[in-house]
Amino acid sequence: MTRLFIGGIATETNSFSPIPTTMSDFEIGGIYEGTATQAEPQHFTAPLHVWRKRAEAEGIEVVEGLMAAAQPGGTTLGAVWSDLRDRLLQDVRRAGPLDMILLNLHGAMIATDEFDCEGELLAGIREICPDAVIGCELDLHCHLTRRMMQVTDLIVPYKEYPHTDIVEGAEDLWSLALRMQRGEIRPVGATAECNMLSVWHTTKAPMSDFVARMSALEQDGTALSVSFCHGFALGDLPELGSRMLVYGDGDGAAAQDLADTLAREIWDMRDQTRTRMMTEAEAVKAALAVGNGPVVIADVADNPGVGAGADSTYLLSALIDAQVKGAVVGLMYDPMAVATAAGAGEGAELTLRIGGKFSPRSGPPLDLDVQVLRVVDDLAQTTVAGQTMSCGQVVLVETTGGIRIALADRRVQTFHPDAFTGLGVDLDEAPVIVVKSTQHFHAGFAPVAAEILYARSPTAVQFEGPENPYKHRDGNYWPLTETPVPA
Repeated sequence: MTRLFIGGIATETNSFSPIPTTMSDFEIGGIYEGTATQAEPQHFTAPLHVWRKRAEAEGIEVVEGLMAAAQPGGTTLGAVWSDLRDRLLQDVRRAGPLDMILLNLHGAMIATDEFDCEGELLAGIREICPDAVIGCELDLHCHLTRRMMQVTDLIVPYKEYPHTDIVEGAEDLWSLALRMQRGEIRPVGATAECNMLSVWHTTKAPMSDFVARMSALEQDGTALSVSFCHGFALGDLPELGSRMLVYGDGDGAAAQDLADTLAREIWDMRDQTRTRMMTEAEAVKAALAVGNGPVVIADVADNPGVGAGADSTYLLSALIDAQVKGAVVGLMYDPMAVATAAGAGEGAELTLRIGGKFSPRSGPPLDLDVQVLRVVDDLAQTTVAGQTMSCGQVVLVETTGGIRIALADRRVQTFHPDAFTGLGVDLDEAPVIVVKSTQHFHAGFAPVAAEILYARSPTAVQFEGPENPYKHRDGNYWPLTETPVPA
């Protein structure tokens, strides 16, 4: 009988965050010892549900190992990484003979003494199972390293940003892995360096067209799999960068030619795909000029989804300065403020110190006179791919100027309007909504937004320049230089 192993370890590492990722962060995010598919699907466990269901339908035996995930954050402590890695590798050893191994990883995890956590893990698995089909699904903000390519048979990153296609990617990986195991295809991978660091939104042209083109190339048989690995610009490592990834069926030269062609296409539309970032004051002024709300402003630099604290006050201050009555801000991470407001209870009026606590990049706290409007002990919100997640205890407070702030005791990205409507907020009456997110909010908020704007605070890491912020990655990339030397 064919035997399949499933599992994974996932987090995204912001090298510029001073707050390390610890074992408690994984415990909060979820550590499953072979039991992930016994619980409801979550962001990082949903692929395992897909693989188990598909395998069992084929009469394939499934062995499930460790699945651990943590919110994006600073560098993972070395002892934490080695513990989780060793536990997963031990699960693989104990599983016995395996024909296929499918892992759900992020692809941008960095530990204290290891730049390429996923590559190290996959190499360890390849050593244990030299003949098995080994594949993994990655976030498109991955660091596609040489080591990953050398020790795997298949890598399938998401295509969409926001990542609405996590389940679809898992289905694609399953299909390819099964066909390879049966000898129906012989995947050969090729990569092409794009010589760029940027942020690509796939919700609008030309990137939406490019995503459609990648899918079409798969559907018409030109390639088995086509992916654009955006890279994660806040991860400081030597192999940081954006890359095309193409798998051909036994024809490595054709796969390389296609990867090179697509990399040139990405390069040629570099100016069209660049998102304009505003200052806080510019974004608020532009939002008010729209005239009919709600206008959504993404607080991109304070997104917990890239390891930030979700507690900076720059945009909140801009709303206060502009006296934007009815505006909504959230989800701000502030366990101390949540505990104080929840203890005071709904209807209480108090002076509350808000924000500015997580790290130096959080900026200054604000001392505000507020009224507690709502306390929800376990607020649920819809995630980018449709699953639900807990935001912890959340309180809604309102300033004397009429600005409402959603405060959470769990550091989570704002994905969906139900993060606010679950607190009783009528978003149709809000002229401006500020979300602690970079782009994942788009899937949920675009249907209700009159317009979407992007603002970046002064504490953001400026990978565009004018100086190279990295210690381990050289400055040979666009837009730091207009003419990078091809790798």
